[in-house]
Amino acid sequence: MQDEKIIQMLFERDEAALAETQAKYGSFCHTVAANILSLREDREECLNDLLLALWNAIPPERPQNLKAYIAKIVRNLAMKKTRSENVWRRSKSFAERAAGGEDSAS
Repeated sequence: MQDEKIIQMLFERDEAALAETQAKYGSFCHTVAANILSLREDREECLNDLLLALWNAIPPERPQNLKAYIAKIVRNLAMKKTRSENVWRRSKSFAERAAGGEDSAS
């Protein structure tokens, strides 16, 4: 299916546009996400978040290049996931050190 048709379907709020997007760009999006995220579950979550982001962004956006638009969204979602995981690991590590420090002070 042509990108213009997918975009038009999104403007018409036709949910079939999401299935068409996944069929046409699913493996491409998986590759983009896999370059950033190592866990399969994280990549799948990223692709599901992409569909929601597309649904919410179009309309009012009308991208000229749907593939590039999708790649940018997937990349940003994957990077956001990576940052949140890193923050979680740092905070967990800090909490463990703080708890360990309290034990040694007793």
